Amino acid sequence: MKKYLGYFKIWFIVTGIFLVIGIGCKIYTSIQKVDFVRTNTEATTTERVFDYADKMTDEEEESLRQKIAVTEDAIGCDIIVVTLNETLEEYAKSYEAQIGQVEPYQYTMVYADNFYDEHKFGYNEPYGDGVLLLDNWYREKDGRVYSWLCTTGKAEYEYSSEMIDSTLNLSLENVEENPYEAYSLFVDLVAIDLAQKGEGAPLIPAIFSFPLALIAAVIFFFVNRGGKKGSKTISTTTYVEGGKPEILDRRDIFINKTVTKRVIQTESSSKSSGGGGSHVSAGGRSHGGGGHSR
Repeated sequence: MKKYLGYFKIWFIVTGIFLVIGIGCKIYTSIQKVDFVRTNTEATTTERVFDYADKMTDEEEESLRQKIAVTEDAIGCDIIVVTLNETLEEYAKSYEAQIGQVEPYQYTMVYADNFYDEHKFGYNEPYGDGVLLLDNWYREKDGRVYSWLCTTGKAEYEYSSEMIDSTLNLSLENVEENPYEAYSLFVDLVAIDLAQKGEGAPLIPAIFSFPLALIAAVIFFFVNRGGKKGSKTISTTTYVEGGKPEILDRRDIFINKTVTKRVIQTESSSKSSGGGGSHVSAGGRSHGGGGHSR
């Protein structure tokens, strides 16, 4: 029995270390978790779901509002969802004097930025931390349907172009079939994107830290349990004079040819997206964001 315990002693120690780390993570994340408190009292509305295109039922809108309310307090950012079904060409072009020439993919950007500014959204202050998804169902003259993710405050700096692309592509992939599920997924993705970025937000939920540590210890054991095995003392060249085989016959023989083709995505793709950097809205406020089309 003692010999058995001695053999596995190292693995017991490793498991213990991982368990201690897991318990430490649980304590740390419990201490670090902070409940955000809204400090913006100047917003013109408490509404978060503006379904002007009427793509959701009343029950779905209310369910989305409730999810947004919980998520906002978890990440410290406002989350707004707006749907439209109208051309924004004339609207966007009316602001070219302030922001310069706009292309069709920017029509939704202009509207989203202005909508955010006009309502003074922001969890911490007017024009502060938050995101706004504008999904316009209208097909513009170029045949595309455009959407825009507006980021403001800390979300503007924490959202990279790649993150915006991923969030829009994933959430709007099946929006035509089920708008509510698409917008609900958008809220979930925002929570994931910003949960680890907020002040005091735990890197690993406390409930998962202990089992994750145990799983890591088990994986470590099985991956490394063969490390004590004896090493090979001979190889295929052990009995070869000089330790290196001599190749007497060399020749190149053509066997076959393989051609690999890769499809390069162009503007004619059915779906596309593009992340955008910081810019200034018609109202003079700083925003980030990116667009999506289908």
